[in-house]
Amino acid sequence: MRRLTMISSIAIVLMAVAVSFAMRPTVKGGRPVATTASVAEKATVKISNFQFTPKVLTITPGTTVEWVNDGGRHTVEADDGSFKSDVLKQGDKFEHKFDKAGTFPYHCEFHGDKGGKDMAGKIIVRAR
Repeated sequence: MRRLTMISSIAIVLMAVAVSFAMRPTVKGGRPVATTASVAEKATVKISNFQFTPKVLTITPGTTVEWVNDGGRHTVEADDGSFKSDVLKQGDKFEHKFDKAGTFPYHCEFHGDKGGKDMAGKIIVRAR
C-alpha cells in the first residue's frame, strides 16, 4: 500500500511539472511572446476482420484520422480518389487530415468498392 501511495505521489508531481512547463510563456528577444494553444485532434479507425470500425466516423475540420491495420493486407482509398494509402500489412498505419466539411466515403481496394460495398466506411466532417 505504501509503495502504491509513493508511485501515485510521484505521478502527480510529474504531471504538475509537465503542465507548468507547457504553460510557461515563450520568450523572444527578452520579451514574452503570446502563445496559442492548439490541440491537434486525432481519431482512429481500426481495420480488422475485413471491416473498418467504426464504419461511419463523424469529426470536425482539422482532425487527422488514423487507420490502424490489425491484420491482413488492406488499403484505405477515398471513393473520389482524394486520398489513398499504400498496401497496409498488420501493424501498419495510414493518416489523412480532413480540413473541409463534407462526407468522404472510402473503401479497401482489395475487399470493397465505391458506394459502400463490402469493406467500406465513411468519414463525415461537420463544421464546428
